[in-house]
Amino acid sequence: MSRYLDWPDYLVIVALLVLYLFVGVFYGFRSHFTKLWHCICHSSTKEKSPEENLTPADDIFLGNRKITLLPIVASTMASFMSAVAIMGNNSEAYCYGIEFVMLILGYCIAFPVAAEVYTPVFYKLGVLSAHEYLELRFSRLLRWLVTVVFCFQMVVYIAVVLYAPSLALSRVTGWPVYSSILISGILGTFYTALGGIRAVVWTDLIQTIVMLGGFVLILVFGCQQVGGIERIWEIASRDQRLNVLDFDPNPFVRHSIWTLMIGGAGMTLTIFATNQTQVQRYLACRDLKTARRAIHLQLPMNAVFLSVQMLTGLVTYAVFVGCDPKLNGEITDYDQIFPHLVMRLFSDIPVLRGLFLSTVFAAALSTLSSGVNGIACVLVEDVFMDIYLTVSKGSRLRRSRLTFIARFIAILFGLVIIGLAFLLQVVPAGVLRISFSIFGAIGGPILTVFTLGIIFPFINKWGALFGFLGSLVAGLTMIVGTLYFYTFQEHVLAPLTNATCSIVNSSVSTSAPSLVTAVTPAPPPEYGFSFFNLSYLYLTPFCLLVGLVIAVPISLLTGKLPAT
Repeated sequence: MSRYLDWPDYLVIVALLVLYLFVGVFYGFRSHFTKLWHCICHSSTKEKSPEENLTPADDIFLGNRKITLLPIVASTMASFMSAVAIMGNNSEAYCYGIEFVMLILGYCIAFPVAAEVYTPVFYKLGVLSAHEYLELRFSRLLRWLVTVVFCFQMVVYIAVVLYAPSLALSRVTGWPVYSSILISGILGTFYTALGGIRAVVWTDLIQTIVMLGGFVLILVFGCQQVGGIERIWEIASRDQRLNVLDFDPNPFVRHSIWTLMIGGAGMTLTIFATNQTQVQRYLACRDLKTARRAIHLQLPMNAVFLSVQMLTGLVTYAVFVGCDPKLNGEITDYDQIFPHLVMRLFSDIPVLRGLFLSTVFAAALSTLSSGVNGIACVLVEDVFMDIYLTVSKGSRLRRSRLTFIARFIAILFGLVIIGLAFLLQVVPAGVLRISFSIFGAIGGPILTVFTLGIIFPFINKWGALFGFLGSLVAGLTMIVGTLYFYTFQEHVLAPLTNATCSIVNSSVSTSAPSLVTAVTPAPPPEYGFSFFNLSYLYLTPFCLLVGLVIAVPISLLTGKLPAT
């Protein structure tokens, strides 16, 4: 098998990158093209195009609130269907089985709640940033605090997302990790800064198609190489990879039905209910009905994508059964097993290797572009415009200047994210766990403060402020405590071995001995109690509970304030 990519692979990757750049350039200069067209075709009239009558901020960040359902649905899903999810979910199924698919139960709770409870509030207010609601409901101070925390949350998360595909590309191209980080980071930042929300949404649609095509390819070729879906299911069943019904109520268990349903619902809400990058898409819809439909459609689409990723993990396990690439020294971490699988399956078809690795690239770029655009939106609307309107006494800012400021912020934070991605090379924890911990422990307090305002009308600004701060401190304490005091050793449900590597070449040996009979897993060792062993999926409910416990009594003691 060829170790590195060939020139046809690079050609496919470069072609897709050029396509993304073209979309960014097109929407970046679309207004100029429109004006030129009007000058040519309507030189004798002085009529303005409809877009000229809209506010510059609406145009840049919301696409004039006229984006249709299809690109919104695809973009909403692609924004957090990142390389973290693709690579992390694959290694999750490979090492622990497909129990993670039960996260779909959390989807069944979270998406209807996001569509019917949170989104109507933002849409009916006609706000540009979700954080504007916090000033209307509570105070300007709380709005600014949440904006700062959101920016920190997204910078760290996007850095993780940027690092993951860079690791993949480094593994299969031989490039240093830093070169891949620079290429993907600069590209995503450039087309986002240039094209705004329209470029982000339409490139997300393209990237969704690329991701879906990549998964279909690996399933087809994987099943063909292993010997069919029946053989994959047989191997997975034999080696304990079909573990989906664990009803253990222990909150310190890594995954169970309850952690995935309750904790998964909370984690999903932090992303799809109150995260600015997603709320921005709902606000860009033509009407509230379209926004609600876009969220409801996330349930089946995310369920299908998650199921496909778990099935891909089973294919990965079947391909490498008996010859674990990490134990064999071919990879250094299971987060690298996904690109390694690509090189294995498509060793004789160079173009497909490039196409499928573009899936990882597309996933990273979609999250990077969405996050950078969301950061630019909240900083322009929540910070810059707030200060500008106060100083200028309400005078309107020219579109060209606002565009420049938005692009400058996008580029600045893109560079910060690239720098942070370099530092992640020394972080020992798995990619998937890092990303979900960030959204649980930092996104949880943001979800908490919005929930306090929307669900509990008696909560006042003091209760919300201290509830948010207490929730944030609790979340950060859990992250730090987990890094330094985490004592529970995650137990691989079925053993991994390289005992049959001598008989495995470029195809899977269908006569490999059962790993269950060859190596019997030892029971997990007993450890002393530590609260930091709490399942990472419960971080969001934990933060929400802390916020409620603090906010309710403070609001009752300081007096009720009616909701605005």
